[in-house]
Amino acid sequence: MAKSDAPKVKLRTVDKRVAGRRATETRDRILEALSTLLGSMSYRNVRVTDVVREVGTSPATFYQYFADVETAVLALAQDTAKESAGLKTAGAGARNAGAAVDQVIAAVAAYVKKNEALLRVIDTAAAEGDKRFAKVRQTVVGNAAAGLAVVGGKTKEVAGNADVLATLLLAGPSDAAAARRLVHWGLTGRKPTG
Repeated sequence: MAKSDAPKVKLRTVDKRVAGRRATETRDRILEALSTLLGSMSYRNVRVTDVVREVGTSPATFYQYFADVETAVLALAQDTAKESAGLKTAGAGARNAGAAVDQVIAAVAAYVKKNEALLRVIDTAAAEGDKRFAKVRQTVVGNAAAGLAVVGGKTKEVAGNADVLATLLLAGPSDAAAARRLVHWGLTGRKPTG
């Protein structure tokens, strides 16, 4: 989930050393384990021991990369926000506006499904006033809105509503189907068939 594929900025450990390939892989394994745990428990209940048990390493290894669990959750959120950049161009290669709408909606839905637990944490922390998580949320919504705005340029239906539509699409899975239908309708002006 949190692969650090050829980072532009060299990853550094807590003590400021540059992390090599193995260290980067270890960090990624820690973040993947954290992501899995967030799917089954509240992030406030996740402890370092839970994460390292899942990875099969020691707390000392965890602390080489992260000061605490919250710092690790923030790093995971930031990695996920970078991943959301792909939403900007999700509908770019479509053959027509309707197909572009469908591609953007499908891309956002897949992103939400893959990152559901973490998006919940981001929303909660942002709503509680944590500016770091609010910035991550703003990035994710902005990237989804940019994808919708590109489609909106093709359909002339989005106007100034791309942010609102993106927020609807990023809603939790219980609302996702309804949100997708509403966004499709708002973008195309046609009632969705499915």
